[in-house]
Amino acid sequence: MQRYGRLLFVTGVVGWLLYRLTQIGWRDVYEGLPRTPWFYVLWLGLYFLLPATEAFIYRTLWKIRWRRVFPVLVRKRVLNTDVLGYSGEVYLYLWARRHTDRPDGHLLRTIKDNTILSSVASTVAVVLLVAGAVLSGQFALVDLLGQAADPVYIAAGGLAFGVLGALAVRFRRAIFYVPGRTAAVLLGVHVLRFFAMYALQVLQWWVVLPEAPLRVWATILVVGTVTNRIPFLPATDLLALGAVLGMTHLLEASAAVLAGMLVVRSVLDRTANAVLFVLTSWLERRRPTVPVAPVPSADAEQPLTTPTE
Repeated sequence: MQRYGRLLFVTGVVGWLLYRLTQIGWRDVYEGLPRTPWFYVLWLGLYFLLPATEAFIYRTLWKIRWRRVFPVLVRKRVLNTDVLGYSGEVYLYLWARRHTDRPDGHLLRTIKDNTILSSVASTVAVVLLVAGAVLSGQFALVDLLGQAADPVYIAAGGLAFGVLGALAVRFRRAIFYVPGRTAAVLLGVHVLRFFAMYALQVLQWWVVLPEAPLRVWATILVVGTVTNRIPFLPATDLLALGAVLGMTHLLEASAAVLAGMLVVRSVLDRTANAVLFVLTSWLERRRPTVPVAPVPSADAEQPLTTPTE
């Protein structure tokens, strides 16, 4: 039943996209497709930013070589994007059991900690992005938000985050397996990753349509980012694309060019997901399944255990 529900949802989103593209005009969309090669160069950076960052993280946590874990993190990205949220984490755990020499408990807890810290960083980055766009007036829907920018609401939101942050610090030993210092470093890495992603995304759009005002890119970024954060929904990137296409009349830019950029990005993502999943899986089967030796390091004889802070 759940499978049919997911299929119906995706079919509805695709139908809405086709309807919006028909309204804009297929010929206009085709003529508005990105021509500059920089659009595609920046797309490569955006696509591989997440697996590259997580490869660095798991290299640190598991003492495994970066090039060994990077391909499976590409497949993890594909599973979370096109199958089901957090299915990639399950796949990563099952892979790590066969290809690392780390205990099962260590693998589970470090994956859990990294997932929590990534979610926290995502929330922080989204809140800062939305607040910055609204307070600076660079959001096309700001007039529809009424009192969203009222200082009282901002203060209440800041207080709520402060309380949550204090609780996280107070009970960090019960929540996190990794030491507090390590958790802080990982959180910082994830926050930097999100803001690097935002910067690359705006730059990718700007090289195609440099004359568009900043509020156009800020609005698309906010709508797309918030939509993509909806948990347990399939094809959230398509949902975000549909949401943006549904509000092109509010933006001070060519709807056809915006549609062309967003459609090309979605097609590139889908194509890369299929090709890289098959390719990295094929290469994986050519490797032996015995656990690999950890990367030599000064603390290799002292695997991460419980927090000592």
